[in-house]
Amino acid sequence: MRLRRCVLFAVLAVCLTGCGGVDGGVRVEGPAVTKVPWTGPVFVTNWNGRPWQRPKQIEGQFVLLSKLTWRDWGSPRARATGVAMDSTCLSGCPDGFDKPPPSYRVNVVLSDPVRRGNVAFYRHMTLTPVHPPAPSWAKASADTDLDVPDA
Repeated sequence: MRLRRCVLFAVLAVCLTGCGGVDGGVRVEGPAVTKVPWTGPVFVTNWNGRPWQRPKQIEGQFVLLSKLTWRDWGSPRARATGVAMDSTCLSGCPDGFDKPPPSYRVNVVLSDPVRRGNVAFYRHMTLTPVHPPAPSWAKASADTDLDVPDA
């Protein structure tokens, strides 16, 4: 009986060793797994730090963007067209309230979204004139990093 048990354990050990042997290691096939794209809500903050989705107007440090029409919101690059207006009188404010500040048609691109909890925020804004060149007062706002809440 003891001999039978020993033989049974020996056969079992040989079988288990044969199943668990190395067969050449791990084989990797195909491209690496890519990052899963963000599908949650995406916001942009204005100059005062208030978050907005698809805003019609964005207050910047030197310009006020208005009449914004968005495409591709929520993607890595949201695009819009609108009007940029000199909000700090860098161009020299017109006299009186009957004349509006200088403005020009602009293309807006928001990019580099960063996640904060269950939402994301665009971190960068680029302004390009629809009809170049941009006015001299607008060049300070052509390429802007946006405020993003702390993690």
